[in-house]
Amino acid sequence: MGTQDVKVFLPVKILNKQWANKLLDGSIFIRSVNDFGVWNLDAKIEGKAKEMDNSFRGDIREGLVMNVDPNKGVPFFNSIFTPEIKVHIPNMWYIDENFFKYLKIYCMYCLTYNKNQKQFEQPDEKLKDFGDTAVIIYNPDAFLIRILQKLDDNYGDNINFKINKVSYYDISKDFGNFNIFWKEKWYEWQNEVRMAIGLLDGSDIKVDENGRQLKALIQDTNPLTLEIGNMKDIAVAIPIEDLINLKLPTEIVVPD
Repeated sequence: MGTQDVKVFLPVKILNKQWANKLLDGSIFIRSVNDFGVWNLDAKIEGKAKEMDNSFRGDIREGLVMNVDPNKGVPFFNSIFTPEIKVHIPNMWYIDENFFKYLKIYCMYCLTYNKNQKQFEQPDEKLKDFGDTAVIIYNPDAFLIRILQKLDDNYGDNINFKINKVSYYDISKDFGNFNIFWKEKWYEWQNEVRMAIGLLDGSDIKVDENGRQLKALIQDTNPLTLEIGNMKDIAVAIPIEDLINLKLPTEIVVPD
């Protein structure tokens, strides 16, 4: 998989060993964006959000749809703040409440190979915070096909599925509209690729202004688990230290 002519990558899931073993057995555990963003921040602060005390993982601006330029504003921004007040507001952003938070996302690290330099790029030490084991998916095409097949088996055409590398923005100067594949620049070290899955309600269909029939997104924040079968023929697990030091097993070859 790749996004540029000179850089290609292999997806890597970093987690603790017991979960890495489940992943190799083919169990794909996918959380909703709600678990990573600002929506349940109170629960996180109070320690009531299960397994979400790892602040390095979540971005409170997950679900960002607009970063407002304070020098231009938008109608709502301009209507409630005077110029005297706006100069003291470095940033204002809009977080989606009706769509993004209900998407299920599966986040992976990109083990990037630079074709010009003919070498893999050094992973960041902070990746150790995600877990002690790295599962390198050395046949990403087969991985994606198995996921899509399982989604089709389970949900048919009641699925909204997208996959892309994450782009990183500077909150202080990158203004405009954003989608689920954007995160704040502070997280650039994560070098993330993610799948975003929306479960659709086939019985709730609306027709838009162009005459297209659109199914409603099921507004549910529960996690999703896909069982895609044993992955040991397309993936390998190594200690996180080996990934960071680029001590890669023989199964890993330069991606196309």
